[in-house]
Amino acid sequence: MSTILVFFHSATCGHARRMDSLVDHFLRTHRDLLKVAKVEVRERADLADRFGVTTAPTILLLQDMAEVARIEGRKTLPDMKNAFEPFLGLEPREMPAELAGAC
Repeated sequence: MSTILVFFHSATCGHARRMDSLVDHFLRTHRDLLKVAKVEVRERADLADRFGVTTAPTILLLQDMAEVARIEGRKTLPDMKNAFEPFLGLEPREMPAELAGAC
């Protein structure tokens, strides 16, 4: 099964720029389970339309190119873990206090 985390962002959106490091951290800690694609919505409006993305940031989890989970807007690392880890066969774990509110 192919699993891809797709991060739709905009270079002009502060929330999306801040979430970029969270996406990178999530990839580093789950690199054996998924791949990440970063999509600038203005450059690839066709992909944003295809997946019904109307706001940046939006993060989709695709399995075999079908959407299984989505989060929109400014989120924290625990939000990402809670939304996506169950689809990766993982139970969300306790987060170190210094990362709990990370954005």
